[in-house]
Amino acid sequence: MEILLLAALIVLNGVFAMSEIALVMARRARLARLADAGSATAAAAMKLHDEPTRFLSTIQVGITS
Repeated sequence: MEILLLAALIVLNGVFAMSEIALVMARRARLARLADAGSATAAAAMKLHDEPTRFLSTIQVGITS
């Protein structure tokens, strides 16, 4: 049971790290183009990209917890 919990926490840490890197590396022009084409996820990513402080703070708490 403890091994499964540890594995789940490691995977969750990876998801947090992956989302941080994905947002930081995303190009604003590409996000804007996708959002204009109707992508709701690109619009949400653009909102986070425009105001990264809150998102990155949350991700850092998730990674270090």
